[in-house]
Amino acid sequence: MANGVDAYRTPVVVSGDERSPFARDLAQTWETRAGWRGWLATVDHKEIGKRYLVTAFAFLLLGGIEALIMRLQLAQPNATFLTPEQYNQVFTMHGVTMIFLYALPILSGFSNYLWPLMLGSRDMAFPRLNALSYWIFLFAGIFMYASFPFGLAPDGGWFNYTPYTSREYNPGPNIDVYALGMVLLGISTTVGSVNFIVTLFRTRAPGMSINRVPIIVWGTLTAAVANLFAVPAVSLAFFMLWLDRQFGTHFFDITGGGHPLLWQHLFWMFGHPWVYVVVLPAMGIVSDALPTFCRRPLVGYTAVALATVATMIIGFGVWTHHMFATGLPPLALSFFGAASMAIAIPSAVAVFAWIATIWTGRPVFKTPFLFFAGFIVLFVIGGVSGFMTGAVPLDWQLTDTYFVVAHLHYVLLGINVFPVIGGIYYWFPKMTGRMLDERVGKWVFWLMFIGFNVAFLPMHWTGLLGMPRRIYTYSSEMGWDGLNMTTTIGSFILAVGFLLFFLDVARSVRNGPIAGSNPWDAGTLEWSTPSPPPPYNFAVIPTIASRHPMWEDRLQEGTGRSQLHQGVLLNQGRETLGTTALDAEPDVILKMPQDTYIPLLLTIAMTVLFVALLMRGWVWVVLAGIATAAAIIAWLWPRASLGQTRVSETAPAPAREGSSAASPGAVPQPLPIGSFGHHASGWYGAWALIITEASLFAYLLFSYFYLASRAVGPWPPEGLPALKLALPNTIILLISSAVLAWGESGFRRHADRARVLWGLGGAFVLGVAFVIIQGLEWHNKPFQFSDNAYSSLYYTTTGFHIAHVIGGLIALAVLFVWTARHYFGRYRHIAVTIGSIYWHFVDVVWLAVFTTYYVFPYVNRVG
Repeated sequence: MANGVDAYRTPVVVSGDERSPFARDLAQTWETRAGWRGWLATVDHKEIGKRYLVTAFAFLLLGGIEALIMRLQLAQPNATFLTPEQYNQVFTMHGVTMIFLYALPILSGFSNYLWPLMLGSRDMAFPRLNALSYWIFLFAGIFMYASFPFGLAPDGGWFNYTPYTSREYNPGPNIDVYALGMVLLGISTTVGSVNFIVTLFRTRAPGMSINRVPIIVWGTLTAAVANLFAVPAVSLAFFMLWLDRQFGTHFFDITGGGHPLLWQHLFWMFGHPWVYVVVLPAMGIVSDALPTFCRRPLVGYTAVALATVATMIIGFGVWTHHMFATGLPPLALSFFGAASMAIAIPSAVAVFAWIATIWTGRPVFKTPFLFFAGFIVLFVIGGVSGFMTGAVPLDWQLTDTYFVVAHLHYVLLGINVFPVIGGIYYWFPKMTGRMLDERVGKWVFWLMFIGFNVAFLPMHWTGLLGMPRRIYTYSSEMGWDGLNMTTTIGSFILAVGFLLFFLDVARSVRNGPIAGSNPWDAGTLEWSTPSPPPPYNFAVIPTIASRHPMWEDRLQEGTGRSQLHQGVLLNQGRETLGTTALDAEPDVILKMPQDTYIPLLLTIAMTVLFVALLMRGWVWVVLAGIATAAAIIAWLWPRASLGQTRVSETAPAPAREGSSAASPGAVPQPLPIGSFGHHASGWYGAWALIITEASLFAYLLFSYFYLASRAVGPWPPEGLPALKLALPNTIILLISSAVLAWGESGFRRHADRARVLWGLGGAFVLGVAFVIIQGLEWHNKPFQFSDNAYSSLYYTTTGFHIAHVIGGLIALAVLFVWTARHYFGRYRHIAVTIGSIYWHFVDVVWLAVFTTYYVFPYVNRVG
């Protein structure tokens, strides 16, 4: 939204590095302010990445301590180290910590730190969103752990199955802490995923086409896209459980028309893709770092990239293999059993690619290589045991035994932790400028590898001997004594390995050997920067010609050569280059935000909101909700630092020199600056948000049809729904979309600000009318929120929709004010376009809700 004369700029191509004269100015522009104020306000992806890593390792330490406490309880029969209640809380928090507070955040730390360096950018696409995702992750973890000292920690297992977690069987606040904490954590995961997706599509260096990005980028991208579809399922499940517990709804209560298996469907629709979310980026670490120590590129890059995507796609179709013992129809068992077998194929592609890379390379047995090779061994063991549980007859025997616990740890811990520790040894020099101790690193590997297998391999036999999961003690007559003691010994050996690793890291941060810019002689772009990188990453935006820009001369890859120290100079404030999604051609000059407290303040407001919901303090809920909305509006308010000033109605100037520096070559074509139509990053972010919101409503409608299919009596129980208010209200909402589309076209075609204001105002009035009529509809209904499962679903679904309508109304009102204040014009009005898209989405969702709740019952009755 820059003004007319600044709308375009011709970037200058110069030669430069961290010693260049303008590099000092860039450092001052991008550097985080010293002291605690800068620490709280920073949006630097490198700082946020390191915080993710440190915080996730802190949670790993807590989860490990919880594991050791459980192993002390299970080391001998009839032990009384823990009471059953204490064991349930420790067991649950161990699972929650390792699966949700460690496994993905640690990978987010790697990706946050490395992506811009690997992609040739100066930051992520949405730096403030990046900071927000970290702060929410931290506060969500604190929210759940704060209950531990009071003996009120979650205690229903990390899978939290109903009806065990209903208020009838678990009346304390323990489950409410878990439910609300997971919803809060889901927000962090979602906004972080949006940031990764848009970063890949918009901020790659020129020439870094989609087939040249590192495999870790493919893994993280695949996980991020999956999160948009999967996280709404578990967030909805936890919210519905909270409603069941707090307001007497009946989503999972069979006496009111609900069903406990609905929980399992929603949870595992998220849970099984989540397995690959915490595995695929870790596999990407191996795919990118292992070739460095084999002195050759990864074998089968394209096959591995496609296998990464295929694994996730198939992963969405196998959730029911966690439910083989729940009485599903034979046809469903056959289908999901076959899908569970098929998912081994793309995983095997990656395994064979790694083995071929080692076999055809010249391996250098450094510490990172040992961890990556050990990972391959653990991956195969975990994959084979998973293949076994995918067979329906065998799964019936193994389900809920320690065999599944063994498989889970090989998959979620072995396949995640070993690449992570190897990745730390590999990228620690880049992050800190110092090397970890190679001799100590080998001790760490062997302690961890031996301890891991001594701990978890015997669990397979324990499970085959019939030891069930989730028991806190056992009789000496069961024959499990020796295996459990072996597992406990292995756990402590593994813990010693972790302790030695943490000590090595703590010592090496300050006293480790100095690392050069590329101590491993690696081939990817991040190793072209100093160690640690400067605040701006790249003095000039490089141009990429291959997958291995640091190895081009020795590999003779392609016909051209990457330009790593000659490229586009962007030095008018915080700027980076935006490129096209597939071919990475220069497309826009993106203005990046300054450091700000707003992400932290928004997180605090949201956390207070969730604490108030936990305490049922409804006044505080309202106040925190208002504070949250105010923080979001302040976040989005146009500001000069982003080139967002009042616009003129004149056409953009065709070109303007961006620097007085001499250009050594041809000057690129003029590029738009900042938010400009489809060039804007917000355009992509809005569509990513719509995907996750659409997924939320899809899971709500799935719940409706699932419970309708299980209903014993008539559905709806109260008879056919009345259409006298719903039908005209639907027409009103559709008209509001037409009015808004008419108004928004005033910018696109006519530069008619009055028309835009009429469109925004008309849509707002019609939206308010819709809300009022929906209120009358609720008032006239012959049933209440907590009468039965149908009424609970009806009010929840329409309530979610009304919440989205109200959010849209606030957006329309704010856009009206901004338009009236001349923040938008014919050439810069992407915020109005995004607001319109969101409003149209809300209307489309209502059509789906109206069809399901008002039309389908009539069709079903006729059928």
